Amino acid sequence: MFGTLADTVSVVGELAAACGDRAAEVARAWRRKQVEYMVRVTAMGQFPPFADLTSWGLVGALAEHGFSLSEVQTGQLVGAYRRLRPFDDVRPAVQALHERGDSIVVFSVGPRAWLEELTGSYRQFVDGIVSAEEVGAYKPHPAIYRHLLDTTKTEPAAALLVSSNPFDVIGAASVGLRTAWCRRDPSAIFDPWGPRPDHVITGLAGLADVLPPPR
Repeated sequence: MFGTLADTVSVVGELAAACGDRAAEVARAWRRKQVEYMVRVTAMGQFPPFADLTSWGLVGALAEHGFSLSEVQTGQLVGAYRRLRPFDDVRPAVQALHERGDSIVVFSVGPRAWLEELTGSYRQFVDGIVSAEEVGAYKPHPAIYRHLLDTTKTEPAAALLVSSNPFDVIGAASVGLRTAWCRRDPSAIFDPWGPRPDHVITGLAGLADVLPPPR
C-alpha cells in the first residue's frame, strides 16, 4: 500500500500549515522514520499499533527538521495517512488486471480499517485485503509473508509481490515469492544485498508485461 498504491508524499498539503515550504522534506522523512521504527520493533519481536509507528515517525521527522507540534496536532496529522492519494496509475492498472482475470490482494502493514479507506476508489477490483494486524508481525518478518500465502491458499511460485519498497521485495523473495520492484522514483537504489527482484517496473502499468496470462 504505502509508496506502491498510496503516495506517502501526498501528506504535503496537510503538513504545509506546520512546515511551510519544507513540507515535502518532512513528508519524506516521516515515511523513512516510520519504516525505520517498524523494522526496529519487528527485530525486537514487538508489534505496536501502526498508528503509533506513524505518530513516532512524524514526531521524529518534525524534530529532525526543527519543528515541534502539540500532541493534539500530531494526532490530527497522523490521520493524514488514512487519506493518502492513490498514484494516478493505480485504478486503471488494477481494473485492467482484474478484468483479465488476475487475483489482486492488497497486502500491507497497515490496519485493515485504514486499507479499506485507502482502496476506496478501486476497491471493487480488489479480491482481498491482508493486513499485518492479522498475524501480529510487520514486514519484513517471514511470518507475514507466510500468512499471506496461507490466507490466499497460494504457493510461493504462483504469487507475485509488487512493492516500491526494497525491504518488502527482499522479505518476500526470502520465503520464495516472485517479486516485482515498482521503481516509482528513477533515482531510487535497490538494497545492495539479498535476493534481486524478478522484475523491475516503473509503474503499475508495467505489470501487464511481466505477468503471465491467467489460466
